[in-house]
Amino acid sequence: MTAAPAPTPTPARRRRSRRGRPWTIAERLSAAWLLVLVVGMLLLPPLRGIDPLDIGADARFAGPGGDHWLGADNLGRDLLARALDGAQVSVMIGIGSVLIAAVIGVPLGMVSAYFGGIAAAVISFVVDVILAFPGLVLALGLASFLGASVTNVMIAITVPMFPVFVRLARAQTLALLETEYLEASEVIGTPVLSIMRRDVLPNIAEAILAFGFVSIGRAILIEGSLSFLGIGVPRTQPTWGGMINEGRIYMTTEPLLILVPAAFLLLTILSLNLISDRFLVDGDPVTGASA
Repeated sequence: MTAAPAPTPTPARRRRSRRGRPWTIAERLSAAWLLVLVVGMLLLPPLRGIDPLDIGADARFAGPGGDHWLGADNLGRDLLARALDGAQVSVMIGIGSVLIAAVIGVPLGMVSAYFGGIAAAVISFVVDVILAFPGLVLALGLASFLGASVTNVMIAITVPMFPVFVRLARAQTLALLETEYLEASEVIGTPVLSIMRRDVLPNIAEAILAFGFVSIGRAILIEGSLSFLGIGVPRTQPTWGGMINEGRIYMTTEPLLILVPAAFLLLTILSLNLISDRFLVDGDPVTGASA
């Protein structure tokens, strides 16, 4: 008589997140802002036929109105068009740098926790060395050394960010190693890669996703800081930080030059932070047990 195949072990308890609860007003507004931002930066400038780089001497410091919905800057360039064009750069850099950091950091953290030994020691040493530098200071140094370009800014943001993903993935994986279903997977001879992909990664995904949303906001803030200092993307490309830098000398007489990009920056980072709350786990970050 042939023995029945052993059932695949499954977690005894599903992790409880906040995704099942109704959306709060703050979360709805945050999602609405992010949707409006994405749609606006992709569609509005082409539909209005406005080039964010167009200079108009007659429109210098124009107030909000029909031709310039949020006004114009010191060169007559449309502030809304420039803010939406800058959003494309900021969002691309924010999402891209976080994705790269997660793709590098999460597997390293899982390997460090699962195998330990020399692999864990080497990974921990590299992580500790990078984290010994303040993140913004390290990004400033890398951006200054590499030069002004979108790719270099992404590298400058990714380097100080991926070690945090390593530590987060390592901590989550170490806690999972204590669970019975993971031990059962090892007993029945499940390959290590399958355990990582099927048992470990899905159970740490919510924590990684929640931290990812917060990290996108942080990456956008760092990019804005670099652009404000003139070492981010090239000055010819509108960015929120670059717009604030250009408008600071007119801060007392034309505050819209700073308020418009600052409002876009603030609302985007705040919305990402609020949306990340939906992926937080109630109670213990791994098992879902209430504190």
